[in-house]
Amino acid sequence: MADPRDNVSRNKGSSPLGTSLFVGLRAADAVLQYSLLRRGWGRALIGQLGGTAIRTTTSHAGLIGLHPYYATMSALALGSAVKQIAWLLFVSEQEMPPKMAVRVSAFNTLFNSANTLLSLWAVSSMAPVYVEEVSEDDRVFAVGVGLYVVGMLTEAVAEVQRRAFKARPENKGKPYSGGLFSLATNINYGGYTLWRAGYAITAAGLPWGLVVAGFFFYDFAKRGVPVLDQYCTERYGDAWRKIKERVPYRLLPFIY
Repeated sequence: MADPRDNVSRNKGSSPLGTSLFVGLRAADAVLQYSLLRRGWGRALIGQLGGTAIRTTTSHAGLIGLHPYYATMSALALGSAVKQIAWLLFVSEQEMPPKMAVRVSAFNTLFNSANTLLSLWAVSSMAPVYVEEVSEDDRVFAVGVGLYVVGMLTEAVAEVQRRAFKARPENKGKPYSGGLFSLATNINYGGYTLWRAGYAITAAGLPWGLVVAGFFFYDFAKRGVPVLDQYCTERYGDAWRKIKERVPYRLLPFIY
């Protein structure tokens, strides 16, 4: 069986072109998702495919011209872009080659666009046909937004904690297992899975959320975690093996 493929570079360094591409493409995604909602691009696409789309503007639209439900959808896209841009600029030590920048950005835009379109499609949307009736107390909507926030904070805090540890000279060449990483060796991957699932739930309910959660959980369990485990074993040796003995979970505590 072939070794699982690593989707990110483990080489430390900088790539000005790759970084610029990533920042620009992730920022453009936030604009795209807003335009799909506000400018009617998404509704037009759904109509061309023979579907029925939901109105995104009402007499109660806020400053950005969208009903609160769709303003939330736009905010989730913006939040994902801001988080990933901040990670690359201020947290990550790894280079971002141009090809990887395009691939990772396209992957995120694909999932974000799917969420946006499903939130507009009358069959799957969490919004009713008449968006004035959207309830702020909707439980599934609250679960989706809650998972998104928890996942985002988990991923971001874990990565900042690890970066702070590695920034201290006395920790050079040492693996990090403190903070949130004391709960699961790949807690940042678990956080990503949570916010992706929450984003999907907010867009199209629990069924789509379960599909997305299952996809990322499987990908990380079968590819992402083994790849990083191999890398850390080769780099840190016994120190990494002791961490795995002490921390029994890989993605999310008490789950996996």
